[in-house]
Amino acid sequence: MSSHSTQLVKVIADIAIALEFTDETLINPDVAIEMQESIAGTLQSLDDVDREDIAGTFVSISTLYNGEIADYVRSLPVNYGIT
Repeated sequence: MSSHSTQLVKVIADIAIALEFTDETLINPDVAIEMQESIAGTLQSLDDVDREDIAGTFVSISTLYNGEIADYVRSLPVNYGIT
């Protein structure tokens, strides 16, 4: 995957982290779920090769994070239904 594509996957991961871990007084939980579902739907609409590349990139970039956040990023391919 190109470095630009990796950066875009990192942007998706950072948005997912914000939606998942930001206090519900700052982000409406219903809006956060809708946004996560929208991201998942878009990723699921990609072809098999692209989904596999993106799933692998989520796992790869998870090393950029620590602890629970790294685990969460590693789980995104399953959470988004692309593996």
